[in-house]
Amino acid sequence: MGERYTALAAAVGESDDPIVRYKARRYLDGVDPASTELQRLRDDIAGSPIARGLLADLEMSDPRDSNGLTTMYLTFRYLADVDYPPGDDRLIPYRDHVYGWLRWQEHEADGPLFIRGTHRVHASHHANAIYASVVLGLANDETDELCANLLRYQWPGGGWNCNKRPATKGPTIVHTAFGLRGLATYRSRRPSGELTQAIDAAAEVLLERRVYLKRSNGQPLRPVYTKPSYPYPRLYDFVAGLHILTRAGYVTDPRCAQALDLLES
Repeated sequence: MGERYTALAAAVGESDDPIVRYKARRYLDGVDPASTELQRLRDDIAGSPIARGLLADLEMSDPRDSNGLTTMYLTFRYLADVDYPPGDDRLIPYRDHVYGWLRWQEHEADGPLFIRGTHRVHASHHANAIYASVVLGLANDETDELCANLLRYQWPGGGWNCNKRPATKGPTIVHTAFGLRGLATYRSRRPSGELTQAIDAAAEVLLERRVYLKRSNGQPLRPVYTKPSYPYPRLYDFVAGLHILTRAGYVTDPRCAQALDLLES
């Protein structure tokens, strides 16, 4: 770590927020997540104001209402983003509601959309549910089925797209980035050669675009993709792309350099 970041890293490690302390120790200092220290820090996250607020959002969400289901889906994902401790059985009913919502999407909305040899599905929805289920220690047989479907929906060139226009030719950065994260996270549960091949193909879509740029002219895919936010934007930005590529093991690829320079700036 460069000298300019040493003081910053030290300050982050001394944060009052257990989420920040856990992330600093695990991802900056490289402490084993199975260690007693890290397990204790992760347990402390459950009592943090952010985690309590997310749990309150879940409790107030009505699964019979579309807004309630959307809140459950996003909150389930955000609990994973803050490294909420795994194995909390109170989350199982919310996971099941999210899975039911995804089944509805497959059968009623996305399922029939097979256009010109490609599936037009909201792959990020599947992938975020897979990611959250594995991180939160709640993966089950239905998680395996979601992953199998996500693999089946992947486009030949790697990636996913929900655009219904027949002329659409390539994957979209949003669904591909989060699709990559879902598959890369799932690999810790059930590694396979097929899964690794799909992960490599999805990562290549992001890397060809240098995380956030058009291949045609090197300009941002969208101006908003240059503006970082945390934990994640509603859709995507270059920080989300870098984060996903880091966790999946591709951030050392030279094609990430421009996005890393933007982050440092």
